[in-house]
Amino acid sequence: MSAFVPAAVPEQHRAKVGRLVGDLDLFARMHKVQDKDSKRLIPLEPLPMQRKIFEAVEAGHKRIVIIKARQTAATTGAKMVLHHLAYSTPHAAMHAIISMRDDSATALLDDARRWLTHPPAMLQRPIKAQARSRIVYEDTGASLQAFTSRSQTGLRSFTPAAAVVSEAAFAPDLEEVIAQADAAVGEGLLILESTANAPGDWFSRLVLEAAGSGSSGEWALITMWWWEHPAYTDAPEMVPADFASSLTEEEQTLQLAYSLTIEQLHWRRRKITALNSKHKFQREYPACLDDCFLDREGGYYDDEVMQGITVLDHHAIGQHAGRELESPHIGDRYVMGVDIGGGVGGDYSALAVVSVATMQPVYVERSNRVTPAEWAHRAVQVASRYNQALMLYESNNHGHAFGLELGYTRYHQQWRNPQGKPWVTTLQSKLDAFDTLREALRAIQMLDRVTWLELRSLTIPAGKVAPEGPKGGHDDAAVALALAYRCLRDVPSAWRTAAVATKGLRVDTLLTKARARRIRASSLPF
Repeated sequence: MSAFVPAAVPEQHRAKVGRLVGDLDLFARMHKVQDKDSKRLIPLEPLPMQRKIFEAVEAGHKRIVIIKARQTAATTGAKMVLHHLAYSTPHAAMHAIISMRDDSATALLDDARRWLTHPPAMLQRPIKAQARSRIVYEDTGASLQAFTSRSQTGLRSFTPAAAVVSEAAFAPDLEEVIAQADAAVGEGLLILESTANAPGDWFSRLVLEAAGSGSSGEWALITMWWWEHPAYTDAPEMVPADFASSLTEEEQTLQLAYSLTIEQLHWRRRKITALNSKHKFQREYPACLDDCFLDREGGYYDDEVMQGITVLDHHAIGQHAGRELESPHIGDRYVMGVDIGGGVGGDYSALAVVSVATMQPVYVERSNRVTPAEWAHRAVQVASRYNQALMLYESNNHGHAFGLELGYTRYHQQWRNPQGKPWVTTLQSKLDAFDTLREALRAIQMLDRVTWLELRSLTIPAGKVAPEGPKGGHDDAAVALALAYRCLRDVPSAWRTAAVATKGLRVDTLLTKARARRIRASSLPF
């Protein structure tokens, strides 16, 4: 589709102007933005994050999720995309920008209003309407319109050609906002941009799914870590002569992982000192995905313990959604915790396998598309592969159907209490499992990313006693892991004696390989 060219452009220049207007990067450079320090308008020179957004759009991606550090100008970049689409389309298409509050939604149109007068006079367009929450071009009828994610109706009555959801992680019900926006734009463009909110929430799950699927997934992920931003470095004259010799072990590791300069490391140390907190620095200026989800209040498990665990990006196994951290080891014994959901697209069923020898999780799987009976057969398949793992499952609620089907499979390696009964999840037993996991976390050195995030997201809501995941999130993988470690507590002593001989350097080898993969994959395609 060719870009719209204003009627005021002479015929002999229309082809050249069409190419200028059609190029997102060149179009953006015709505008100005406010300098954050002087507050004066300066020419828009696309920053690295903005260029990533422009490149993703021009590459044809229709679903883009952006997770950002502070002050990387991602919001401005996303707004420029909408402004460009509204300006360049020859159709009466509507373009929507969505924010959590009405005032912030309309404020996001402020730049677009200023931008109307920035191009040369010949390229400025006649405006039919310019209200608080809407801009309409007179010659094409194309428009920009602001919406709030708190609205009950949202985009239900509209069919925008493109939509941007700003600070998406903070929407009251992001799952519903995305569902509405996705249906409304259809084959059009949908961009979600936000800083991280809570580990395990809907936004974090979407980001991790996009990161895991890479270029083959529906969502393209765009990131901008602090070490990629050109502003986050000090001038050479600011760095003391002996600074390089004073680098800590952590700083040396970061320098190797991200090819940091001495000036970048000096900026980082200076910024941490100014914030008086390394935790705050990681939250505000993340270096990787793990840093994005550090911020939480009232976490059930201590930050110190959780941050000491290496997060592994493991590989899918076969046709199932299973993730393997380590394949079965001859001579080792294993335990399995199983959480059972309804299998109708809501809560997940999850399982976790833990090695008796290393006390590390070795396999996890989750699904919200299989029935409890089908999940029983899947659990038996996994348990059998892991040397007839001892299985602990919750027998109440959906677990009743799971247990009946498990009986038909004749799989007998099942946990039982001293009275010979299977596990029943109550408030007391749930706390027992999570407290057992708390002790195990001191020994756990590696976790898959989904489980790690779910554990980080657990808090005790006001008026309650047991931990829960955030609204819109899940805790099924965390529950399965807790049940696995509760099962581990009761394995026969002979299992431990036989398994310990297989421990060797298995964990160290796994972590070394995982860290190497993580460094190699630290840069994403956009």
